[in-house]
Amino acid sequence: MIGAVLIKELRKLVREKGNFVYLLLMPMAFMILFHFLFAQASERSIKVNVLDADHSPISRQLVRVIAATPGFQVAELSGSANSAEQQVQKGKLSSVVIIPPGFAADLARHQPAVIAIKSGPQASASTGVLAGILQQIASKLADPTRPPSPVRVKLEQAAGTVSPSIATQIVPGYTVMFVFYIMITILRSLFKERQSGILERVRTTPLKAFQYMLGMWLPQVIAAMVQITALFAFGHWLLQLQLYNYGLLFLLSLALSLCATALGMMLTVLVGSENQGMALVQLVSLGGAALSGLWVPLDMLPAGMQTLAHFLPQYWAMQGYQTLLFHTGNLGTLWQGIGILTGIALVAILIAATRYNRFAKAESI
Repeated sequence: MIGAVLIKELRKLVREKGNFVYLLLMPMAFMILFHFLFAQASERSIKVNVLDADHSPISRQLVRVIAATPGFQVAELSGSANSAEQQVQKGKLSSVVIIPPGFAADLARHQPAVIAIKSGPQASASTGVLAGILQQIASKLADPTRPPSPVRVKLEQAAGTVSPSIATQIVPGYTVMFVFYIMITILRSLFKERQSGILERVRTTPLKAFQYMLGMWLPQVIAAMVQITALFAFGHWLLQLQLYNYGLLFLLSLALSLCATALGMMLTVLVGSENQGMALVQLVSLGGAALSGLWVPLDMLPAGMQTLAHFLPQYWAMQGYQTLLFHTGNLGTLWQGIGILTGIALVAILIAATRYNRFAKAESI
């Protein structure tokens, strides 16, 4: 008797493909992902953006010494100091080292010589390490036969940006991550309605598939908006997160809510079972969080991971929030991210509506 039950349950476990995904495939995928991530992180170089505005032999030597320093990869910039700082303000660069005009002349006269590091809020803790190493390098370039010139590396926030805090990484990062967990609610709701026969009965009414999907979708969007509002309010009141431009914050949050919930609708009608769906939700939520800079600043991830992040919706949501929190951004700096999130939402909900009838007719699992 017990043997028959045991065999029956083992057969069910084997037949259910979602168990294979959830119990084996997903942990293996995360092992590979994090092994690659941390292996690459241990070998990666810190990218140093350098603008040599002095164009002197000693400034060029300084750039060469920085490039030869293990762990640093130099990217030389052209243009003015103002244009370089504007790139930091816009979030295109996390930081820039500026060797000002007259640097070599100041060294020759043994006058104070300053190297400026303009740091944006997205710069990681490695910027402080860079400042210390630059101080040592620049001091060694001074005339060794005379008292060293007072070379000073000045690390300062780029104009127009907000000084980062732990909350500016943690609050938007974990908000974006957990918004995608609403897919679990959608998954369970639709499978419950299918198993109870509600979806099959709805098919016999004049209600069209898209209308029904819209009716299921919009309440989830509202729930996601409430979740985002509550988490940002929590961050503001308890973690001292400073918020700017509530109108754009609302638009970005709406685009994120539309995207996460539409992906949940699409994923649900495409999978064969609730177990499979749960495994994919975990993969999308946790995998996307790891790759999109939700847990740690993006510039701390390997270059390959940073490139891959551009293909994930979490990246665009996180970049949008950080643009608002760090740079007090405007619609001109946010339209791309909002457009991508909204576009993903529209494509996903259209796919969900197209597959709805097939999903509704499937046998209860």
